[in-house]
Amino acid sequence: MAKVEIQGTNRRMIRKLAIAAAACGLVAACASPPGEEGAVRGRINVFISPMGEPFRGGETDPYPLDRWFARADANHDGALEWSEFKADADAFFRRLDTDHDGVLSGAEVSAYEQDVAPEILPRVARLTAKDMSPLPSNDPEANRERAARDAAAQGQVTRPRADLLAGAGVFGVTPEPEPVAAADTDFDGKVTLAEWDQSARRRFDFLDTNHDGRIDRAELPKTPAEKMADKVEKRQREKDKR
Repeated sequence: MAKVEIQGTNRRMIRKLAIAAAACGLVAACASPPGEEGAVRGRINVFISPMGEPFRGGETDPYPLDRWFARADANHDGALEWSEFKADADAFFRRLDTDHDGVLSGAEVSAYEQDVAPEILPRVARLTAKDMSPLPSNDPEANRERAARDAAAQGQVTRPRADLLAGAGVFGVTPEPEPVAAADTDFDGKVTLAEWDQSARRRFDFLDTNHDGRIDRAELPKTPAEKMADKVEKRQREKDKR
C-alpha cells in the first residue's frame, strides 16, 4: 500500500513540475492536465474564466476563451448579460461544492487548486484571500470603505504591480491570482454562495468596461498568456522566414 501511495505522489509531483515549466516559459512541453484528452506540447493554451474555471486546448487550437464565452452566452446574442454571467458562475460553484452543502470549504478550495486548475499553482505560492487585491469597484466610496476594512483586518494591504500578475491572472481577464479563494471576502476560510455571487457581480462590473450592463466579446482583453504566446509565435514565424 505504501508503495502505491508513493508512486501516486510521484506522479502528481511530476505533473506539477511539468505544468510549472510550461507556465513559466509558455513554450516548454507539458502533459495534459487532468480530464483532458491527448498531450499538449509547445505553448500552453489555457484560459481561466473570471470565476476560476479552466478551459484547455491543444497548441494548434483556437484560444479557449471563446469556448467559455460561447457557453456562458446562453441566448447566443454575442454578449453576456448579468443573468448569464451569474448562471455560469453558479454552475461552477456547484461543481466545486462536492458535498453539496452550499459552502466551499477549505478542503474544496484546496481541491480546486490541486486538481481542477493546477496551472495556477506555480504562481499562487499558497496565497490566501488576505493576500489578494480586490478588483476595483465602480463606486469610489465603496473602494475606500473596502480599503479601510482591509487595513483594519490585516494591518496593511498592498496592491501588486500590474506587470506582476500571478496564478490565474496569467491565464485570465481579471488580475486575481486565485479567484475561488478570493471570493472569501470575510476571510473565514470558506466561501458561501452569497460571497460567490458578490464576487461574480464585482467581476462582471469590472469587465463591463462601457458600463452598459452587458459584456461584449470585444470588451474582453487578451490574457497575458495569450499575449506571450502570440509573441513567441511571431518570433518563430520571423525565424522561419530567415
